[in-house]
Amino acid sequence: MARTPEARLAGPVPIFSHPDWRTRFPWLVQGTTGRGDGEPWDLGLRGRAPVGSVLERWRTLGDTLGFPRMAHARQVHGARVIAHNGGPPGLLLSDACDGHLTGTAGILLTVSVADCVPVFMVDARRRVVALVHAGWRGIAAGVLEAGVRALEDRFGTQPADLHVYFGPSICGRCYEVGPEVFRALGLDPPDRPAPVDLVQVLALRASRIAVPQAQLSASAYCTRCGERDFFSHRAYRAGLGPAGHQVGFLGIRSAASGHHAG
Repeated sequence: MARTPEARLAGPVPIFSHPDWRTRFPWLVQGTTGRGDGEPWDLGLRGRAPVGSVLERWRTLGDTLGFPRMAHARQVHGARVIAHNGGPPGLLLSDACDGHLTGTAGILLTVSVADCVPVFMVDARRRVVALVHAGWRGIAAGVLEAGVRALEDRFGTQPADLHVYFGPSICGRCYEVGPEVFRALGLDPPDRPAPVDLVQVLALRASRIAVPQAQLSASAYCTRCGERDFFSHRAYRAGLGPAGHQVGFLGIRSAASGHHAG
């Protein structure tokens, strides 16, 4: 599976985007926000940053990408995925879930991450997309499989049609967990805490449900030990960076969105 260093896009929002998808799928907007070079570009709605400042960043994100409507949710590390097909402009905070899908242009799907994996799914034949938030609990609950199943149920997507990208997240060297996490993920548990690579676990699960290996790719960035481009919960706990959350985003361009960043 290819590990890809994202392209950092110029503009008022720190954005990292899959370089191949930008040319392969020009109708698509995809990326992950970064921490930024000055004041931390925190998009966490339940963190310590002033709500007014956070909401202003959300508005800037939507304006920069050309999406007046953005879908977000309170994430619960589960496997619920919901569909979006319209509505008024603004930031929609939906019922608790960990995944979103749409076939409607002009809706930006978003998930909040700070070590967990944002999983981007694209069916280019039908021009439909899904985005899920995958921490170890969500992976164990089957959030990736739920996203694929939701695309199939709603749009007829087959796993062989999917291109799946695992965005910036904590790497397998940095993510040490206890034996109970290995068991929950269906892996042989070690005798003591040991590192686990969530992206590799997700890639294996995608392959098991017949997503072609050639259509799987992953970010080369680690949120914990990289160049401090992203927020990391574990880095914050170790005193190595500020608290905060970036968002992964995925949407279908409308005529109004034009060719904005992303």
